[in-house]
Amino acid sequence: MLYWALQFLGWGAVFSLGLLSEYFVNGRVEWKTLVKVITMLLFVVFVTHFYRAAILKLGWLNKSIAKVVPRALIGAIVLSIIITSFKIGANYFILPDFKFDSETLKSFLGGMLSYFVLTTIWTIVYFGYHYFDKSRLQEVKNLQLESSQKESELSNLKNQLNPHFMFNAMNSIRALVDEDPKLAKISITQLSNLLRNTLLLGKKRLVTVSDEIKIVHDYLALEKVRFEERLTFTEDVKPNTVAAFLPPLIVQTLVENAIKHGISKKAAGGTVAVYVSKLGDSLCVEVHNDGEYKHNNSPDVGIGLQNARKRLSILYGNNAALTIENYNNKVISKVILPFQTEITSRT
Repeated sequence: MLYWALQFLGWGAVFSLGLLSEYFVNGRVEWKTLVKVITMLLFVVFVTHFYRAAILKLGWLNKSIAKVVPRALIGAIVLSIIITSFKIGANYFILPDFKFDSETLKSFLGGMLSYFVLTTIWTIVYFGYHYFDKSRLQEVKNLQLESSQKESELSNLKNQLNPHFMFNAMNSIRALVDEDPKLAKISITQLSNLLRNTLLLGKKRLVTVSDEIKIVHDYLALEKVRFEERLTFTEDVKPNTVAAFLPPLIVQTLVENAIKHGISKKAAGGTVAVYVSKLGDSLCVEVHNDGEYKHNNSPDVGIGLQNARKRLSILYGNNAALTIENYNNKVISKVILPFQTEITSRT
């Protein structure tokens, strides 16, 4: 429907110029001229439509521009000859004083040149539209492919993270089996609850800060059994951040890293503190723990933090970052990512 509307509007505008010219020159439009213009309009629409059908049948739209250009030029020449010949024939039947003479030849050549230009413009517009449309569709396909690849990579990363998390948690329980079997049973129950919640959230692309903090609480409850008074936990989660979204298990990974590489290595234990706040258009998550971050024995090589960095990169590109640094005898792990309370198609 759009094609036909554009056909008649485009060619109608071209032939209307002739009518306007005659009106301004003579003050009126002869009915014979009007009939001739309408006849030419219908014929040109028909011829270019037939040309379009030939283009589709011959598969020109699937050829490279280098191959299309010479074919399109030849096509425009053929169209200009056909249209001009029809115009001369129409004048012969419509205009009683029409004669075939040298002026007719000049008129034919001039008309052929004019219609060559017009049909070339038509060809450029037609092919340009389809090349643009094809380019747009290809871009959509590329985005879909990129999204599919990202989803696959995210899935692989989350599948990698769950066994890693479970392995660390099972190690914690193993230490209690001989020392305190009753407490070990309680820890197994806690682990079961934790894994169930972790698996449910792990299937999601993004989770709220509120849901993520619940996972952290479950995890710390399990670790508290092992470390007892050696582990202290504090948190400061700002109310305006609880509905914000972030990748699942990001905070839990930082807390796990803080305990594994910080608290567990100190005889006196220490404190793990979680801070979540909004900084401008960013969500800031910080995990502080007692200890020292040593670059030559960096926890960055661990699965958890590598995993976290990759997921942040996939979801946010250069708009998110994970850093670790020492400050006042504490290790500060910080994640900065875009603040969002709605899940968009891009994330």
